[in-house]
Amino acid sequence: MLISIADDQETLGLRLVQVKLNHMIERFTAAADFQKFDKRSNKWVSIDCPEKVAATYLERIGSWRLPMLTGIVNAPTLRPDGSLLDQPGYDRATGILYDPMGTSFGSIPELPTRDDARAAIAELKSLIAEFPFVDDPSRSVALSGILTTVIRRSISRAPLHALTAPVMGAGKSKLVNLASMVATGHEAPVIASGKTEEEMEKRLGAALIAGDVVISIDNIEHPLGGELLCQAITEATLSIRILGKSTNAAVPNNAAFFATGNNLTIVGDMTRRAILCSLDPQCERPELREFVYEDPIEIVRRDRARFVLAALTPLRAFHIAGRPQQAPSLGSFEAWSRWIRDTLIWLGEADPCETMERVRTADPKLAALANILHQWDRVISDQRVSVSEIIDAATLARDGFELPGRNFLNPELREALLLVAGDAGAINSKRLGRWLSSNKDGSSPETES
Repeated sequence: MLISIADDQETLGLRLVQVKLNHMIERFTAAADFQKFDKRSNKWVSIDCPEKVAATYLERIGSWRLPMLTGIVNAPTLRPDGSLLDQPGYDRATGILYDPMGTSFGSIPELPTRDDARAAIAELKSLIAEFPFVDDPSRSVALSGILTTVIRRSISRAPLHALTAPVMGAGKSKLVNLASMVATGHEAPVIASGKTEEEMEKRLGAALIAGDVVISIDNIEHPLGGELLCQAITEATLSIRILGKSTNAAVPNNAAFFATGNNLTIVGDMTRRAILCSLDPQCERPELREFVYEDPIEIVRRDRARFVLAALTPLRAFHIAGRPQQAPSLGSFEAWSRWIRDTLIWLGEADPCETMERVRTADPKLAALANILHQWDRVISDQRVSVSEIIDAATLARDGFELPGRNFLNPELREALLLVAGDAGAINSKRLGRWLSSNKDGSSPETES
């Protein structure tokens, strides 16, 4: 079916659709011979499946006794145990439906060596050789995006792959499309972040129900965070509200999440759920640059099977080697860390998780908390104080009483509190009280690791 991608374009791809009444009637009619007695001919004749039969079956939620579908793929992949899933059809071991859509991928080696894995990684690196990565860990995030996407159905959780650049046209969306092209054969479906969490919930829910392998939140213009997105990154199953209905559906959450934006800022608890690929073309009009060699998207489009093999070979080789641990497992993403991350390090690539410190450092919420803690220690120390006493300390004038203006005894504390509880140039006591309550002991649900 048609899938919306970037720049208001559409492409063909696999998606799950809701089975409705007429569709069910057609399927039942093809699967069974329904008959009724015809008095004119005095014999039994075949008919379409009765509407009531199909309607009743559709409403028997929880009693269908059908195999569980966890996801659809159109390229070979690896099961969680490292074995190859390369035979078309429904895989009972994983619940994955594999439909190659007419593409021949050839045979994937059963016992690839470490040298085979290095050669395969070199193939993938050739695709991204002309992208302006700021450092090696950023390049590893791009490689991780490809490796993660091709086996995402077999990993319970994976971090968000975020891509940022100081200017438009640096190649952020192209890198996402490259990962999608290898895994699915088409560019990545995109959604906008929306102005509210409700908008985001509808868009994320629709993409997850459709079974998209890749979900890309494109061109983000505001700090990225929030409870919903955090939940979407770390929960293996999500309860999604069906559009137009008051019912929810439990949906397997095994899509690869990407996010792109200029000078992208990640805030709160998302900072421990994201790895960051930073690009910098160091020119004003990077969109006018041309690849010296062929566009990597077109290279994969023409010879996709080659790059699917290049993505699976390192992961298979690492599994055959016993998955030797290369780094401490990343909390909440242990399976991803022990397979994708450790494979890259095993092959001499930089650790993609090194970029997480850059994410945390740029978090304005964390910076605000650190600033207040510093000023608190300087002015309040270990005294037990009320909200009003904190405000009094922050707004005390040098001559001993409160005055408007800049002549404050503790101006740094006042400025720090204004950032989190400012209201028309004054410190709002209720807002400050809520902020302090959510940041007990110097940490909050949004900053804890």
